[in-house]
Amino acid sequence: MNASHDRIHIIREAVTKLVPMLTDKKVLVTQRGISAFVKTDASGRPIQVNLPYIPDNATEELIDAIQGFLDHEVAHILFTDFSVLPKAAQMGVHSLFNIIEDARIEKAMADRFRGSGTNIGNTAKFFLEKFTKPKMEEAIAAGDEAMLTSVLMVPLIRGMAGQTVWSDFMADKMHHVQDTYDKIKGTVKSISGAKSSADALKAAGKVMEAMTGHSPAAPSATPPAPPPPPKSSGTSGKRGKPGAGVKAAPKHGPSEEDAPPAEEEDDDAPTSAATAAPAEEGTPDDEDDGAPAEADEDDASIAGSGDEEMASERDDEATEDVAETNDEGGVTWEKIEKHMAADFDDTTSNLITNGVSEAAKGADYLVFTRDKDIVEPLVIGKQYAPEMFKRISDDVDHMVGPLQKDLERAISARSLSSWSPGHRSGRVNASSLHRLATGDDRVFRRKQITTTKDVAVELVIDMSGSMSGSKIHTAAKAAYALASVLDRIGIANEVICFTTGEALYSDESEMNREEAKLGRRYSRRESLYMPILKKFAERMSTDVKSRFGWLPNTSSMSGNVDGESIEVAARRLMGRKEKGKIMMVLSDGAPAASGDCSELQEHLKKTVENITRAGVNVIGIGIQSTEVKKFYPKSLILNDVKDLPIVVMKQLRELILK
Repeated sequence: MNASHDRIHIIREAVTKLVPMLTDKKVLVTQRGISAFVKTDASGRPIQVNLPYIPDNATEELIDAIQGFLDHEVAHILFTDFSVLPKAAQMGVHSLFNIIEDARIEKAMADRFRGSGTNIGNTAKFFLEKFTKPKMEEAIAAGDEAMLTSVLMVPLIRGMAGQTVWSDFMADKMHHVQDTYDKIKGTVKSISGAKSSADALKAAGKVMEAMTGHSPAAPSATPPAPPPPPKSSGTSGKRGKPGAGVKAAPKHGPSEEDAPPAEEEDDDAPTSAATAAPAEEGTPDDEDDGAPAEADEDDASIAGSGDEEMASERDDEATEDVAETNDEGGVTWEKIEKHMAADFDDTTSNLITNGVSEAAKGADYLVFTRDKDIVEPLVIGKQYAPEMFKRISDDVDHMVGPLQKDLERAISARSLSSWSPGHRSGRVNASSLHRLATGDDRVFRRKQITTTKDVAVELVIDMSGSMSGSKIHTAAKAAYALASVLDRIGIANEVICFTTGEALYSDESEMNREEAKLGRRYSRRESLYMPILKKFAERMSTDVKSRFGWLPNTSSMSGNVDGESIEVAARRLMGRKEKGKIMMVLSDGAPAASGDCSELQEHLKKTVENITRAGVNVIGIGIQSTEVKKFYPKSLILNDVKDLPIVVMKQLRELILK
């Protein structure tokens, strides 16, 4: 498990932590497929944020961009007042508003969550490198001044907002937009000082007025009727657009505007919004968004006050005048606005989607989603009867006592104290006093007690369909006996099973489309189901025993995705504080599930290698099968639970005493 893989895991886990955080906002957070997108309702309010499922071979640059994209979208959900979006569209400043609002909410995000500034800044660098630079070069080569100005408007205004990633980028490019900057530099205070979405709208109006010489149209006193819900399936990477009868919808997605405020650039470590701790009270939050900013004499043209007749007249005048303004050199506000609107169409999400697609094509193992994977205590069916556990205990209880004593004697023998000579403090060692004649003061000894109980054990049971019958009974009995012995001698242990759960039928068409686009299959097309029989913190209670008794009788036995399943178990084990870590996998064969079986098998081999490299002693126990030898360098075969003391316990004793 390398650092990159661990970072990917952190982002994957961050998504699950975001779900309860955003529940009150009624926003669904998912991680599926290859597309990054945000779905909105008719008002432009997000109803779903989707991250692509990050392939294990994703580059650090792409991982950084995705983490910043997530933080940026969470910032919109927490801090944007979405009732302002239709007003921005009516006033014709939706693109300008989007730039200023993005800078504002990113600063609020960085204030509340430590590390978000770094994450969002990484996304800004990704955008500048992948989009702004190529577009700028294209505009220069084509001699398209309007396009060049529109492309550089984002970093220009972001820099004016106080975000150093963007201002640093513009340092040697200001000559391209010097005329534009000279016109709008008087709005710096409004841009950088915006504390709410309403402030951002006012600042956008001032920028437009400075550029065109005309005030933007006042928003209608009567809001337009909402359109039908967006028809997007959520697979295109595009957002739904707010407002009805609006010629261009304001977009608030993670496009050009993903950068950190200057004060956040020295964060110690990139921390996702889902894993960061909230900042102290007094930082900007969503309560600020609805607060009106102080009005000034420039606000009258933006506030939307006055009767509807005057607003209508100004609407018409502004539309005509703006189109005719600043036609110097063929650059008009209309042309700039056109390019800005096109550039802002979910550019960052599309860049991420393209990056993930390229990585996915070359990935050794590819998953569509883990959103439907389940790890939970085994649910005991209504048909459970105490006799089910009794059949297990009758076969192994007589073994537990002798096995316990045997293991305790071995541990006790290794835990005998010994004396270590050659120290400068401790007890005087008479046999070392001769060293004093040569000036060597290392004449003391210290007592050392070797302990071998600083170990945690993870028992993992394959409960796939092929394990039905005598195999699952043997595995359940062996796991129960081992866990009971470990419990009695005080060694932390957990027993977890794995199979497949719900087939992803509802996602079938989307998976098929993406597989066609990628030119390859997803490695697995089912969810994982990992029921826990006994947690580390649990003792061998009545409830735990009932789970062992129910296991051979459950109807949940299906496929087996061994690689991912033992990786989940390994992360649970590696989260333990014990120095020694042992994983024993009880299985009857190779991975078998809907997907690409050859990739499932190769992934299991690599996962075993990675877990072993991470310091875990992994051993495969073949339940009435020799197949485990193909996947586990350390393996043994258990054909009957009667062989447990000789076959399994001997190996466990060696690993504990290692």
